[in-house]
Formats: sequence, structure tokens, C-alpha cells
Amino acid sequence: MKKIIILLAAVLPLVTASAWELQSPDGRLVVKPVDTQLEVSYDNAKVLVVSGFPSLQADAPIASIAIHHKFDTPVGEWSKVDVKGSALAIPGVEFRIYNEGFAWLPTTGKGAYTFDFGKDATCWPVSHAQGQYIPMPLSKLGTQAPIPSFAPVEGFKMINYTPEFMKAGSCEAPLVVETSRAVVSIGDAAVYGRARTRYMKAEGVGRVTSYSEGPRAGDTLPWQLVRVAKTPTELYAGNVLQLALAQPSALTDTSFVKPGRVLRLARLDTETGFRAVDFIVRHHMQYLEIDSGWYGQEHSGDPCVPGLAPERVARGDQFDLMAILKYAKSKNVPVILYINRYPLKKNYLKILDTMKEWGVAGIKYGFLEVGSARARSFAFDLIREAAARGILVDIHDEMRLTGEQRTYPNVMTVEGIHGNEEMPPSDHNAALIFTRYLTGPGDYTPCWKVNSIKTTLAHQLALAIATYSPWQFLYWYSRPEQIADDPALALWDEVPTVWDETRALQGEIGKFAVMARRSGDRWYVGCLNGLDKRTITIGPEFLGDAMWNCRIFRDANPDLEKGMGSVAVETREVKGSLSIPCAARGGFSLILEKK
Repeated sequence: MKKIIILLAAVLPLVTASAWELQSPDGRLVVKPVDTQLEVSYDNAKVLVVSGFPSLQADAPIASIAIHHKFDTPVGEWSKVDVKGSALAIPGVEFRIYNEGFAWLPTTGKGAYTFDFGKDATCWPVSHAQGQYIPMPLSKLGTQAPIPSFAPVEGFKMINYTPEFMKAGSCEAPLVVETSRAVVSIGDAAVYGRARTRYMKAEGVGRVTSYSEGPRAGDTLPWQLVRVAKTPTELYAGNVLQLALAQPSALTDTSFVKPGRVLRLARLDTETGFRAVDFIVRHHMQYLEIDSGWYGQEHSGDPCVPGLAPERVARGDQFDLMAILKYAKSKNVPVILYINRYPLKKNYLKILDTMKEWGVAGIKYGFLEVGSARARSFAFDLIREAAARGILVDIHDEMRLTGEQRTYPNVMTVEGIHGNEEMPPSDHNAALIFTRYLTGPGDYTPCWKVNSIKTTLAHQLALAIATYSPWQFLYWYSRPEQIADDPALALWDEVPTVWDETRALQGEIGKFAVMARRSGDRWYVGCLNGLDKRTITIGPEFLGDAMWNCRIFRDANPDLEKGMGSVAVETREVKGSLSIPCAARGGFSLILEKK
């Protein structure tokens, strides 16, 4: 795919050192210095004040520069990114402002800032990437569920966080704060191999402070990003900013970068593997992922020597990895293999060379450490070396991206989410769209007819549209023989995983979210409803005055109070307006084509 990267710059009129300010192109967002603080206003109302800058003055007049980021994305929520803004530099810091928010890149200081919202507003924190989003006042920040000390696997303690850099009561980026005047997201961008930013309660009312998690001597700091909007749906449009602040693609060839729907093989049995390949072909999926255990104990085995652990061989389990790879290749089904970080640390170059020799399409890196500069440097070494061999990447468990997928488009997805491995309630899912998904792809793992899910089946179907992940792992806890034919599964048989255009249509954090995504001439709409029954109406602001052919996948029983419920599938012509009733914990999906 041809990449277009244009940066237009025009020097605007000079302003004096004591009077400079930044204004978004639409004029709604204004950032100006007051002594050593930044005062942020939106729609003529002060939203917050940011402090922690050594100085915001300059010895000479300051020139602001118009900037225009325009480029194609091989995989993304938008096939083309087109963002305009302006930039201004003073000693020690560079600023940029756009309609969707503003950012600064510090060249001095320790990356510690205070964000003063002026009142005890509602925030949405999680202490760790796989935490559950529960709203609380800023005054209660730090009382969210604590960071797990380790992830136990086969009795082995695999610590995902570096304890010496984790401050009690701190939370992940982005942190979303809802005020009476605006919705604000604070986070970072283009972190790469540097230390990421975390947040915690500060002294005073409505105040949050940041810190850099484990920087090394001489490290530069990443972009600090503040997104401001009137509503959560407007906030989502700012997802383009992390991409705009990231470096252009480092790959000269992206022909191997192919998104798709993935089926996991968790039961390591050769015949089950063959059936999984056949299921993928029958349901027009794209990838088979073989999960942990294929090279023995996941933390101590050698991925260059496939084979089950001795205790599994002793009980009669039979699994022939090479036979499955050969069968998958004969059916044109590429394969992704899971590999734990401990074998990778021993010899990741040899492992990657072996994967390339076997014809493996992708690797799912498991239990990588996150946060500190050292941890992120190792993660990006793995990403770069995989790219050099034409191998795609999925990273589990706590990793979150901050726009780096623009630079390394071989990163298909990361986990960094409290998804169906924890079976969360529907209000958490409705919060994810306007919190966790503000920082890029997340591997939620939608399920089908698994007794432990806490939502309706229509809700689970809609996750494949509402949540963004270029690799969508579907049917997470199911084996092929457990999945009976159902007309509703036609949605998962054809839903894309990357998009030409994305719009957040409606939503309130934790209550409901309606996402619309376009692929070619088709629009796909996914609604995730929270804990209250409601009817969603999509009107002419989206549908316009055209006539649409519409396929609907909805809760068959909108009054459902317990259980998964069934999915009603219907086709109708729609013009002007469409209303869909949703059960509590429910949702719906639409496929729309103009007549």
C-alpha cells in the first residue's frame, strides 16, 4: 500500500513571549500560559490547569507553525488519517494543538505534571491494564482494585510489572475524567522503548499528578497527550492523535500485514487442530492461533523443539504441530503461535528464525513485562525483529499501545484489557469504548454460548464491531464441535477487522456505546448496552436521506433479565430513522448498504 506522509508548515504571525497561546483550528480548545501553568479552556470555559513545567516563557518572540498530518494506514480504524493543527516550541518543550486535544514533548524535566480540574469530578481509573472500569470521584482515586503482584502460570510467578516503579494507588493511562464542562482524557503517546506515564491522586480537590514509570538515565520522555471534547463520542475521534504523534512506518514492505478473524486452538489435540482449520475455512475466518503448551511448559520449554509436556504425553495426549501446520497450509490458513517471554529472553532471535523457517505467520507474545523503559525496549526489540522476518505480532497480557502501530504495522493487536478472560459485566464493556479503546487496539476475545458470559449473545456479537482489533479472536472458549450452526453467526462470518472510517455515534461511559465503522460501501454498527434496558434510535444525522438495506442482529427478547438470550436476525429497508430495543446487558449489530 502506498504511504502518503505530508507535513505542511506555514509560519504564523509572531507573538510576544508573555502573550502566546495555542488555539485549535475550530477555535473551541484554547491553551495559554499563566505563570508556570497551562490554562485549558473549551467552548470558552476553563476545564483544567496543568502545572509542572520549569518555565513557559521565552527570551524571544515565539512563532507558531501550522501542521498537517496526512497518511495512509495499512491497518486501522481509519484507512486515511488527516489531522490539522499548529505547533509552538519554547526552551524545554514543544507543544501541538488540534481540534481533538493538545500534546507536549518535554526535553527537560522528569515528566511529572499536575492536572487540576478544580472540582471533585468523576474519573474512570484502573490500576492495571486488565482491571475493571468502575467510576469514582477524583477524591477516591487510588481505591481502585490493586495491581496484581504476579500472574501465576503452572505454579510459576511471572511478574508483569516492575515493582520498584509501581506506586500504590496509581492508575493506567489513559485516565478519563468527566466534568460538567467537558470530557477529558490524559495519557501519553509514541512511548516506544521509553517509560510510560501513570497517574495518581494529588493533594487538593480535583487534582491528579503524573509520574514516569522507570526511566533510565539519559532517556527522553514521550509525548504527553490531553484530549478534550464535549461528549464521550466526540472524545473517541481523538484516536487519530496518537497516530499523528507517532513516527511514520518503519516498514518498507507491508504486504505481509494482513488483518483477520482468528480461531484459538486451546485443546492441544491433532484431530481437534484439523477440525479447527476446517471450521476456519467454513466460516471464512483468516487465522488459526495455537495457544500455550505446544512446546511443553510455557515458561521453561523450547519453542524451537515442539512437543507436549511429559505429563501430557504420559496421559496419552497426542499433538503433532508440524502436521497441523502442514494441513493449515494446504487450506491456505496461516498460523499464529503463542510463546512465553521466558524462552524469548533466552534466545528470541533463534526462535524468530525458526518461526520463519516453519512458515508461521504470527507470534503471540505472552506475559511480557510492561511499563518501564527496559521492559518496553525489550517488547519493541521483539516487534522489530519480527517485522524484519515478515512475522505479525500480538502481545499479551498487560501491554497497551500508544500509537506505535503506525510505526510498526506488523503489530496486529495487544491485550491490555479486562475482556472475556475475566467475563466482565456489560457496564464495564460499555465503559471500555470510551476509556481503554482510546489507546488503540485491544484483544477482548468475544465468546459464543459460553455459560460464564454475563451478557446476551447479541452483545457478544456486537463486540466484534464495537471493539477495535485488527486480529479479532472469536469463539474464545469454544471448540469447533461445540459451535452449532446459527443464522446469527453470519455476522462473524463476514465482519471486517480493519476499517476505512469510524464514528462513535452515541454513548455514555458505562451505560451504552454505539459504534459505526465503514468498510468499502458497507457500514457496520455495533451497540453494547449496559445494565439497563433501553431503545436506541439511529436517526438522519447518520442515515441521511438515503434508503438502506439493513440486516439486524438483535436481542430476540428485549425484556430478558437473566441468561444469554437468543439473537433475532432480520432484514428490512430503512430510511431516516431506525429504533432497536436492547435488553439489559444486551446490544445489537447492523450491516447497512445503500440501495
